[in-house]
Amino acid sequence: MTANDDYPSSLALLPGIVDRPYQTFTTILESPRLRWVLPAILCIMAAIIFVVVAAPYLSEQAIQQQEIGLQQVEQQMGDMTESQREQMRQQMATFSDPLVVGGLTLLTSILGLLIAWATGAAILYFGLAIGGQDLRFGQIFSAYSWAWLPFCLRDLVNAGWVLVTGEIISNPGLSYFVSTGDLIADAGNPLWILTSKLDLFFLWHVVLVFFLIRAARPRGSAIWLSIIYVILYLALRVLPGTLIAGLSFGG
Repeated sequence: MTANDDYPSSLALLPGIVDRPYQTFTTILESPRLRWVLPAILCIMAAIIFVVVAAPYLSEQAIQQQEIGLQQVEQQMGDMTESQREQMRQQMATFSDPLVVGGLTLLTSILGLLIAWATGAAILYFGLAIGGQDLRFGQIFSAYSWAWLPFCLRDLVNAGWVLVTGEIISNPGLSYFVSTGDLIADAGNPLWILTSKLDLFFLWHVVLVFFLIRAARPRGSAIWLSIIYVILYLALRVLPGTLIAGLSFGG
Protein backbone atom coordinates (compact mmCIF):
# COMPACT_ATOMS: atom_id res chain seq x y z
CA MET A 1 0.00 0.00 0.00
CA THR A 2 1.41 3.40 -0.98
CA ALA A 3 0.39 7.00 -0.60
CA ASN A 4 -1.94 8.34 -3.23
CA ASP A 5 -3.05 11.86 -4.13
CA ASP A 6 -6.65 10.69 -3.95
CA TYR A 7 -6.42 10.19 -0.18
CA PRO A 8 -7.60 13.04 2.07
CA SER A 9 -5.08 15.29 3.78
CA SER A 10 -4.07 14.76 7.40
CA LEU A 11 -6.05 17.83 8.45
CA ALA A 12 -9.13 16.43 6.75
CA LEU A 13 -8.63 13.14 8.59
CA LEU A 14 -8.22 14.75 12.03
CA PRO A 15 -11.94 14.95 13.01
CA GLY A 16 -12.32 11.28 12.08
CA ILE A 17 -10.08 10.21 14.97
CA VAL A 18 -13.04 11.07 17.21
CA ASP A 19 -16.09 9.72 15.37
CA ARG A 20 -14.61 7.43 12.65
CA PRO A 21 -11.42 5.91 14.10
CA TYR A 22 -11.62 2.64 12.15
CA GLN A 23 -11.98 4.38 8.78
CA THR A 24 -9.33 6.93 9.74
CA PHE A 25 -6.75 4.30 10.66
CA THR A 26 -7.57 2.34 7.50
CA THR A 27 -6.78 5.41 5.41
CA ILE A 28 -3.56 6.12 7.33
CA LEU A 29 -2.35 2.53 6.90
CA GLU A 30 -3.06 2.74 3.18
CA SER A 31 -1.41 6.15 2.88
CA PRO A 32 1.13 6.42 5.73
CA ARG A 33 3.74 8.73 4.22
CA LEU A 34 4.39 11.71 6.55
CA ARG A 35 1.09 11.12 8.37
CA TRP A 36 3.03 11.29 11.66
CA VAL A 37 3.96 14.93 11.07
CA LEU A 38 0.62 16.43 12.10
CA PRO A 39 0.37 14.48 15.39
CA ALA A 40 4.00 15.39 16.14
CA ILE A 41 3.31 19.09 15.59
CA LEU A 42 0.17 18.99 17.73
CA CYS A 43 1.85 17.07 20.55
CA ILE A 44 4.90 19.36 20.62
CA MET A 45 2.71 22.48 20.52
CA ALA A 46 0.61 21.13 23.42
CA ALA A 47 3.80 20.38 25.38
CA ILE A 48 5.11 23.91 24.75
CA ILE A 49 1.82 25.45 25.91
CA PHE A 50 1.88 23.38 29.09
CA VAL A 51 5.52 24.24 29.83
CA VAL A 52 4.99 27.98 29.25
CA VAL A 53 1.97 28.01 31.56
CA ALA A 54 3.33 25.67 34.22
CA ALA A 55 7.06 26.58 34.35
CA PRO A 56 6.84 28.77 37.51
CA TYR A 57 4.82 26.10 39.32
CA LEU A 58 7.13 23.33 38.12
CA SER A 59 10.00 25.39 39.53
CA GLU A 60 8.33 25.59 42.94
CA GLN A 61 7.68 21.86 42.84
CA ALA A 62 11.33 21.22 41.93
CA ILE A 63 12.47 23.32 44.91
CA GLN A 64 10.26 21.29 47.26
CA GLN A 65 11.57 18.01 45.86
CA GLN A 66 15.16 19.20 46.10
CA GLU A 67 14.70 20.23 49.73
CA ILE A 68 13.37 16.78 50.52
CA GLY A 69 16.22 15.21 48.57
CA LEU A 70 18.76 17.36 50.48
CA GLN A 71 17.35 16.19 53.79
CA GLN A 72 17.61 12.57 52.68
CA VAL A 73 21.21 13.09 51.53
CA GLU A 74 22.09 14.59 54.91
CA GLN A 75 20.51 11.62 56.67
CA GLN A 76 22.43 9.12 54.53
CA MET A 77 25.79 10.91 54.54
CA GLY A 78 25.72 12.31 58.07
CA ASP A 79 26.13 15.96 59.02
CA MET A 80 27.19 18.20 56.15
CA THR A 81 29.43 21.20 56.56
CA GLU A 82 27.97 24.61 55.88
CA SER A 83 30.11 25.02 52.75
CA GLN A 84 28.87 21.66 51.39
CA ARG A 85 25.28 22.62 52.16
CA GLU A 86 25.72 26.00 50.45
CA GLN A 87 27.28 24.40 47.38
CA MET A 88 24.33 22.01 47.07
CA ARG A 89 21.86 24.87 47.48
CA GLN A 90 23.56 26.79 44.68
CA GLN A 91 23.28 23.77 42.40
CA MET A 92 19.65 23.35 43.42
CA ALA A 93 18.95 27.01 42.64
CA THR A 94 20.35 26.56 39.14
CA PHE A 95 18.23 23.51 38.39
CA SER A 96 15.08 25.05 39.90
CA ASP A 97 15.16 28.18 37.74
CA PRO A 98 11.87 28.35 35.76
CA LEU A 99 13.69 28.62 32.42
CA VAL A 100 15.90 25.62 33.19
CA VAL A 101 13.00 23.57 34.55
CA GLY A 102 10.81 24.50 31.59
CA GLY A 103 13.53 23.70 29.06
CA LEU A 104 14.33 20.35 30.65
CA THR A 105 10.63 19.49 30.88
CA LEU A 106 10.08 20.30 27.20
CA LEU A 107 13.20 18.38 26.12
CA THR A 108 12.15 15.40 28.22
CA SER A 109 8.65 15.53 26.74
CA ILE A 110 9.92 15.54 23.15
CA LEU A 111 12.42 12.73 23.74
CA GLY A 112 9.78 10.78 25.65
CA LEU A 113 7.37 11.24 22.77
CA LEU A 114 9.82 9.79 20.24
CA ILE A 115 10.70 6.86 22.49
CA ALA A 116 7.04 6.16 23.31
CA TRP A 117 6.01 6.21 19.63
CA ALA A 118 8.87 3.94 18.58
CA THR A 119 8.22 1.52 21.46
CA GLY A 120 4.44 1.43 21.06
CA ALA A 121 4.68 1.01 17.30
CA ALA A 122 7.21 -1.80 17.77
CA ILE A 123 4.87 -3.67 20.13
CA LEU A 124 2.04 -3.48 17.60
CA TYR A 125 4.29 -4.21 14.62
CA PHE A 126 5.71 -7.42 16.07
CA GLY A 127 2.33 -8.44 17.47
CA LEU A 128 0.72 -8.05 14.06
CA ALA A 129 3.67 -9.75 12.33
CA ILE A 130 3.34 -12.77 14.62
CA GLY A 131 -0.36 -12.81 13.70
CA GLY A 132 0.56 -12.99 10.02
CA GLN A 133 -0.05 -9.37 8.95
CA ASP A 134 2.34 -8.15 6.25
CA LEU A 135 2.75 -4.49 7.16
CA ARG A 136 5.74 -2.16 7.17
CA PHE A 137 6.92 -0.59 10.41
CA GLY A 138 6.44 2.87 8.87
CA GLN A 139 2.73 2.17 8.38
CA ILE A 140 2.28 1.18 12.03
CA PHE A 141 4.40 4.09 13.26
CA SER A 142 2.34 6.65 11.34
CA ALA A 143 -0.94 5.16 12.53
CA TYR A 144 0.27 4.82 16.12
CA SER A 145 1.18 8.51 16.27
CA TRP A 146 -2.50 9.28 15.73
CA ALA A 147 -3.47 6.98 18.59
CA TRP A 148 -1.33 9.23 20.80
CA LEU A 149 -3.47 12.33 20.24
CA PRO A 150 -5.48 11.88 23.48
CA PHE A 151 -2.28 12.60 25.42
CA CYS A 152 -1.88 15.80 23.42
CA LEU A 153 -5.32 16.83 24.66
CA ARG A 154 -4.29 15.83 28.19
CA ASP A 155 -1.43 18.37 28.09
CA LEU A 156 -3.85 21.10 27.04
CA VAL A 157 -6.30 20.18 29.81
CA ASN A 158 -3.45 20.21 32.35
CA ALA A 159 -2.37 23.64 31.09
CA GLY A 160 -5.95 24.88 31.50
CA TRP A 161 -6.05 23.47 35.02
CA VAL A 162 -2.88 25.38 35.93
CA LEU A 163 -4.30 28.62 34.52
CA VAL A 164 -7.58 28.25 36.43
CA THR A 165 -6.28 26.94 39.78
CA GLY A 166 -2.66 28.10 39.87
CA GLU A 167 -1.59 24.57 40.81
CA ILE A 168 0.06 21.58 39.17
CA ILE A 169 -1.91 18.33 39.37
CA SER A 170 0.23 16.50 41.93
CA ASN A 171 -1.68 13.22 41.79
CA PRO A 172 -2.75 12.59 38.17
CA GLY A 173 -5.10 9.84 37.11
CA LEU A 174 -6.12 7.52 39.94
CA SER A 175 -2.92 8.06 41.94
CA TYR A 176 -4.77 10.21 44.50
CA PHE A 177 -6.18 7.04 46.04
CA VAL A 178 -2.71 5.62 46.81
CA SER A 179 -0.81 8.86 47.44
CA THR A 180 0.99 9.33 50.77
CA GLY A 181 1.62 13.04 50.25
CA ASP A 182 5.38 12.43 50.17
CA LEU A 183 6.51 13.47 46.68
CA ILE A 184 9.72 11.45 46.75
CA ALA A 185 8.14 8.31 48.20
CA ASP A 186 5.21 8.45 45.77
CA ALA A 187 7.51 8.93 42.78
CA GLY A 188 9.21 5.63 43.63
CA ASN A 189 6.04 3.71 44.44
CA PRO A 190 5.13 1.37 41.52
CA LEU A 191 1.45 1.49 42.45
CA TRP A 192 1.44 5.30 42.41
CA ILE A 193 3.25 5.36 39.05
CA LEU A 194 0.79 2.82 37.62
CA THR A 195 -2.36 4.57 38.81
CA SER A 196 -1.04 7.98 37.69
CA LYS A 197 -1.29 6.71 34.10
CA LEU A 198 -4.91 5.61 34.41
CA ASP A 199 -7.29 8.34 33.31
CA LEU A 200 -9.86 9.00 30.59
CA PHE A 201 -7.15 10.03 28.12
CA PHE A 202 -5.38 6.70 28.57
CA LEU A 203 -8.70 4.90 28.09
CA TRP A 204 -9.30 6.82 24.86
CA HIS A 205 -5.76 5.93 23.74
CA VAL A 206 -6.46 2.24 24.33
CA VAL A 207 -9.70 2.47 22.34
CA LEU A 208 -7.80 4.06 19.44
CA VAL A 209 -5.13 1.34 19.61
CA PHE A 210 -7.92 -1.25 19.42
CA PHE A 211 -9.31 0.36 16.25
CA LEU A 212 -5.79 0.65 14.80
CA ILE A 213 -5.32 -3.11 15.27
CA ARG A 214 -8.73 -3.80 13.76
CA ALA A 215 -7.86 -1.69 10.74
CA ALA A 216 -4.54 -3.51 10.38
CA ARG A 217 -6.09 -6.99 10.65
CA PRO A 218 -9.76 -6.67 9.61
CA ARG A 219 -10.27 -10.44 9.58
CA GLY A 220 -8.76 -11.16 12.99
CA SER A 221 -9.51 -10.35 16.60
CA ALA A 222 -8.04 -7.19 18.09
CA ILE A 223 -8.84 -7.97 21.73
CA TRP A 224 -5.83 -10.05 22.73
CA LEU A 225 -3.22 -7.86 21.07
CA SER A 226 -4.85 -4.82 22.68
CA ILE A 227 -4.59 -6.48 26.11
CA ILE A 228 -0.96 -7.44 25.52
CA TYR A 229 -0.24 -3.89 24.39
CA VAL A 230 -1.78 -2.39 27.56
CA ILE A 231 0.20 -4.74 29.82
CA LEU A 232 3.50 -4.00 28.08
CA TYR A 233 2.75 -0.27 27.86
CA LEU A 234 2.06 0.02 31.59
CA ALA A 235 5.03 -2.18 32.51
CA LEU A 236 7.39 -0.02 30.45
CA ARG A 237 5.94 3.08 32.10
CA VAL A 238 6.24 1.76 35.67
CA LEU A 239 9.59 -0.07 35.68
CA PRO A 240 11.96 2.79 34.71
CA GLY A 241 10.58 5.17 37.36
CA THR A 242 10.73 2.48 40.02
CA LEU A 243 14.32 1.53 39.16
CA ILE A 244 15.50 5.15 39.06
CA ALA A 245 13.89 5.90 42.42
CA GLY A 246 15.41 2.76 43.92
CA LEU A 247 18.91 3.64 42.69
CA SER A 248 18.59 7.27 43.74
CA PHE A 249 17.23 6.79 47.23
CA GLY A 250 18.26 3.28 48.13
CA GLY A 251 14.83 1.75 47.44
